[in-house]
Amino acid sequence: MNTQKQAKNSDFFMIDTLAIRIRYPNFKVIIPQLFTPALIIKESAPAPYNFMATPIAYGRNRFKKYTQNRTASDKKNSIYKPKLTAYQRFDSTDKEIYDLHIEFSVPKIIFGNSVREVGEEHLGALVGILKRQLWLMGIEVSAETLLKAIVVKAHFSKNIPLPHPLNSQDAIAGLYKADMGRGKDINMREFRNGGTALYFYATYYNVIFYDKLRDIATPKNKAIDKDKLKSEWQLIKSSKFEQEILRFEVRLAKQTKLNHFLSDLLNRQVKNITLEEIFKKEICQKALLKTWGEITNIPANQLAFKLGSSPEEVFDEMIKSLNPDQKKKNHSLNKTLASFGLYTLIQHKGVRWIRNRIEKNWTERSWSRLSGDIKESATALRHIPNLSAVGDIKTALDKFERYDWKTDF
Repeated sequence: MNTQKQAKNSDFFMIDTLAIRIRYPNFKVIIPQLFTPALIIKESAPAPYNFMATPIAYGRNRFKKYTQNRTASDKKNSIYKPKLTAYQRFDSTDKEIYDLHIEFSVPKIIFGNSVREVGEEHLGALVGILKRQLWLMGIEVSAETLLKAIVVKAHFSKNIPLPHPLNSQDAIAGLYKADMGRGKDINMREFRNGGTALYFYATYYNVIFYDKLRDIATPKNKAIDKDKLKSEWQLIKSSKFEQEILRFEVRLAKQTKLNHFLSDLLNRQVKNITLEEIFKKEICQKALLKTWGEITNIPANQLAFKLGSSPEEVFDEMIKSLNPDQKKKNHSLNKTLASFGLYTLIQHKGVRWIRNRIEKNWTERSWSRLSGDIKESATALRHIPNLSAVGDIKTALDKFERYDWKTDF
């Protein structure tokens, strides 16, 4: 039976999925027929491009895509390989340009599962394994080229061990009350095996909290991870987990969004970031802390995350926050009662629900006008403790320790 352990490693970090881009001729196609359609790159100079005579295969945007994914045999034998997508385009001089996008899960490449967490010391192993796998997929590329490849997509993540008896479902139920503004929708999905997942999502920037262990045991069409391996299921069956794991992921699905996010994060303009540059604990930890801060720094969310207290305790805390001069002001009592009602609604229905109701029945500006009152309420109730999951997540992100276990296979 496998047992879990907490391993100490100051250079550890967690990054899950990456997609990198390499431009031809920095890669060579050895077996074109492994792609659909066959990726045949013409070495000779192309004839002058005639837009009116563009082949149908290129479409009106002068573009063609070639793909290669895991085969049925790979899936049957639990063999993990990256997803390859090659794009053929034409530049302003009608010269053909080929970009190869390589998407992969870092821990699956190295460990064969997406639960174990990687560290900076694994970069060499990642590049070596990736180079060999690409060779088997008909692509020749050097280790140096892989290290210098441009990252176009990144999923930063962290396993949050929850102390008994707290479970992922309870933690997600508390987080579901939060809101990240109109720019992100919110959705909670339930798995048939009792697991849950919480999404704050926009087009290219998604924040997800989910039950990692139950997601692995969930059928592919219902799971968050659609590219699971049989070895992962075997790992869950053969390992003893004393705590449930809440997975926190920040997914940046487009290069422009990733560059903008990293520019803000690192306080410098980032136009391109390479594989070896992004493979750092500091970047991963800062990315997750930044996003967690965006959630917890919203005053309405601070009210939502308060531990359930009795109405009289909450009302007394609001009264204590008022000094004698404030109590003498007109409408002081009405304002306190209104704040109490808003807090109660947020606690029971969540921030998104109350914001939508207010904006629907009054105006879209009505909610923003309440921001000052909500901030005062959050300050008044600062002594009421938060949900335990909120503290557990912040502690895990601050410490950023590896969550790992011994395995026998």
